[in-house]
Amino acid sequence: MKQVYAPYEFDGVRLRLLAEDDLRATLAWRNRDGVRQQFKNPALLDWESHHAWFLRYSDKAEDLVFMVEDALTNTRVGQVAIYAIDNEKRTAEIGRFVAAPESQGKGFMRRGIGALMRFAARELSLSSVYLEVLDTNVHAKRLYQTLGFVETDSREGLARMERTV
Repeated sequence: MKQVYAPYEFDGVRLRLLAEDDLRATLAWRNRDGVRQQFKNPALLDWESHHAWFLRYSDKAEDLVFMVEDALTNTRVGQVAIYAIDNEKRTAEIGRFVAAPESQGKGFMRRGIGALMRFAARELSLSSVYLEVLDTNVHAKRLYQTLGFVETDSREGLARMERTV
């Protein structure tokens, strides 16, 4: 069963757990041309499969998806996630990053990822996080490097990057 976490604020953004009411927005954000091609599965998702994923996700304790909100306006600006949480190793994977189109280029996702890493350290007591990014996604790789991630492996078109929290 998934633990309920209170909204978490840091650096002008708020993270709150994804709710069913958010699904139409996140589906539209993820399906945009130029965005979906950056996911491991670039296919268009339909409502039924997205909703079915949410129902499965709702039962997974080790999988947390957050809406990123502008803390000043309460506007949804993106989505971030932490999953494959391993409490014994104190590690997890982060990803599923997607910005609302109207918030792109305003620093919200950088701050959202920063808040997620802080949440990982303070609320989950993790020591490190990792992510996978397509080798061709140069913009994202550059962002992750500025956030302190270091590439540790590259295979089959994916780079693995890690960072201590």
